[in-house]
Amino acid sequence: MAAQKTAAPETKTVTIQGLDFDLAVPYGEGHTCTEAEAKALNQTRHENIRNNMARVVKGYLAATDDRPARTVEELTDDELTEINAKVAEYDADYEFTLASVASTRRRDPVEIEAEKIARAAITAKLRADGRKVGDVDKDALAAAIEKVAAGENVRAQAAANIKARSEVAESDMEGLDL
Repeated sequence: MAAQKTAAPETKTVTIQGLDFDLAVPYGEGHTCTEAEAKALNQTRHENIRNNMARVVKGYLAATDDRPARTVEELTDDELTEINAKVAEYDADYEFTLASVASTRRRDPVEIEAEKIARAAITAKLRADGRKVGDVDKDALAAAIEKVAAGENVRAQAAANIKARSEVAESDMEGLDL
């Protein structure tokens, strides 16, 4: 009787102190969570909501043309009600998305630099229009960054930036005993 072949488990390469290790990827869509896994996912969800809603609260505390910056204790009951409603709505609608988790592939430095250039250009354009990055839908922003970063001129500038940084660092590293 022939041995049955089983599919190799999916892995992800993780670098630890400069060494690469292939680690199992045991979780997938439809996976039933243990109590500990559910706790870890809920903790991550809560941290994401806290981080993403911080700018809302900061907006209520920040100085405006009409008033100086305030502390939490100085918020009115109406403002606290508004903040609570916004956080509750965000909580009710929150979902983990593929865009919100780290990519499993290694990215090349030109791609990373091109995204930085694209993000900076889009941020400047929004500011010029009197808007903030936080006012833009995250998926629309990610798509815009990806589109601009893929442009021939942006990729050429990204490559030039990387080369220039490398040359500057090289000249400053002369004589180092590493």
